[in-house]
Amino acid sequence: MHFAKWLEEMLSTKKMTQAELAYKTGISQSTISRWLNGERAPDIHKIRKIGKALGITEQEAFIAAGILRQDIFSVDEEVTAIPILAASIPCGTPDTEFSSYIVGYEKFSHSFFRCCPKNFRDNGLRLFIVRAKGDSMIGKGIVEGSLVIFSPDLQVNHGDIAIVELEDEGLCIKEVLFQDSATILKSANPAYDPMIIINKPLRIIGKVMMHIGYL
Repeated sequence: MHFAKWLEEMLSTKKMTQAELAYKTGISQSTISRWLNGERAPDIHKIRKIGKALGITEQEAFIAAGILRQDIFSVDEEVTAIPILAASIPCGTPDTEFSSYIVGYEKFSHSFFRCCPKNFRDNGLRLFIVRAKGDSMIGKGIVEGSLVIFSPDLQVNHGDIAIVELEDEGLCIKEVLFQDSATILKSANPAYDPMIIINKPLRIIGKVMMHIGYL
């Protein structure tokens, strides 16, 4: 259903005016009017506010906005939906606020994770996905468009593959090597030289657990 039509019906069902929705969400009434006229669509932050104001689940609001597919949350307990993050996350963003950069979800059977070093359900391990770009990690089987699953809750040790945030460059996927005062980001393709990071902002986002082909 188109978001504008859905929002109109929800306001009618909840007996809520545009002004009341604006008050509850802190979003201007003119913006809400543009949504209802189909002139604009809300971003993920405003969708969360709308869902809370209307007293519905975040998933229902995301589905209405077209961010989630209906079938992702029409599943049983043996399936989990993992959020996909945007390709760039500001360096100052704490990993507890990754939800602000969710652009979609992919669903997986829990049996898919049996090879993981930890049981993510029992240990409360958070999982996120980023899509790989380029061919710098092709030697590790990570190709253009691969879904790379990582966790910010696992420690990254010498030789691990990790998601790294470089200032002014966004996210990259590299093998991380720690050497004295330097951090070396090693590609898995001889066409790319290692990146040696000294006295430059570097943020390790999380440890790569696995990767799968493009979906």
